[in-house]
Amino acid sequence: MAKQRLTGIRSVHYTPPEGVSGTVEATDVRGLLGRAGPAEFDGTQRLSFDLLVQVSSGTTEHTVDFTRYRLTVGDVLWLHTGQVHQWGDLTTFDGPVLMFSQGAISAATQEALRSTVAPDRNHWAAGALTSSAITRGIDHVADIVQNASLRADLRDIAARHALSAVLVELAALEPSTDLPHAAPPEAFVWFRELLEESYHHTRQVAAYAERLGYSTRTLNRLAQEWAGVTAKELIDERVMLEAKRALVHTDQPVAAIAEQLGFDDPSNFSAYFTHRAGMTPARFRATIPCG
Repeated sequence: MAKQRLTGIRSVHYTPPEGVSGTVEATDVRGLLGRAGPAEFDGTQRLSFDLLVQVSSGTTEHTVDFTRYRLTVGDVLWLHTGQVHQWGDLTTFDGPVLMFSQGAISAATQEALRSTVAPDRNHWAAGALTSSAITRGIDHVADIVQNASLRADLRDIAARHALSAVLVELAALEPSTDLPHAAPPEAFVWFRELLEESYHHTRQVAAYAERLGYSTRTLNRLAQEWAGVTAKELIDERVMLEAKRALVHTDQPVAAIAEQLGFDDPSNFSAYFTHRAGMTPARFRATIPCG
């Protein structure tokens, strides 16, 4: 029997348990299940915070934006804010879990991470973790968060620093890339931020250039240098990702999806999608399983 698609992608916001304070929470998979119950992890979700989990026992599968990862002991999964994902069976594995907002990471660390592929990467296999430093680091964060003898404000500062160290170490294990190994210029960061705010309103490079006060040539140069694609391709990738999310994970009519993504006519959206995906939206929805 085919799975019924959901009527929407459920947004999940972080709500700390009673008595928990600070910007970083440490628990484990069993703790999550005990706190929220299995039903909380059914269906398709979009997190408003980051979540880092390392498998310490058992195996599971986890899907993040159409990529399915099989997780075994030692593997690390980093879910980034805004990504659409689906949990596997949480009863088949356990491991430490860290939850944190973007505000938990200093601006300097965020800038450093943006110069790596880590913000666009979700899975690190155990074999790629050349030492147990990551495991020790995750355990260290948990130890700090759960140390009731530390004053709350000092505990939070220490946890944030320890978490930053873990994330930077993960980023250092990134696969080889031809992109620059340095912090991107502010202009490119602003372009990516504006794209995230505006992809559902406009797909024109000139509109982004005008808003940012740069020429289209400058945006194209920045995109080629820091993302390996043109500015238009970067915009289209973001639009297509959201279109695919809606087609696969919801029952919304194609016309409604087109309107949400700023298309004035469903036929224009269909042509745009077909040109880039090699199939119509309806065919994509019928071909790709919902989970």
